[in-house]
Amino acid sequence: MTARRWALGALEVLLAVGPMVAIEVLLRTSDLPTTCRRLGVALDLSGADPAASGPAVLPRRTRRVVLACGLVVGHWPAGDTCLRRCLLTGHRLRALRPVLRIGVRRVDGRFSAHSWLEVDGRALDPAAPAFAVLGPVGG
Repeated sequence: MTARRWALGALEVLLAVGPMVAIEVLLRTSDLPTTCRRLGVALDLSGADPAASGPAVLPRRTRRVVLACGLVVGHWPAGDTCLRRCLLTGHRLRALRPVLRIGVRRVDGRFSAHSWLEVDGRALDPAAPAFAVLGPVGG
């Protein structure tokens, strides 16, 4: 790895730490729609349509951003959760207009929830199709 590449990666990590602190505060003091709105990440809980087939294709320039977000959340003292990872990555990639989706599944009688980002209707997370997307509550 060249010194320039290392420096650019380190810069991306530093640029992710500040928003991660804000995300942690928002998660503890606000509801999810407010948190998403303040971070510039769309939240879709209205439609239960699954993501389009095939993975999302991001511009090459975003690779370093996604890796840095994963590194920061992976070492975050409050825990590495899919929601934190999505909020940070979505905030850093907000120019691509990512959408936060939440889904559930049942395995061996136990429910689990998962969140992921979609860009242009395609999931960034290959595990997303294993979850039923949360849709409107009620009627």
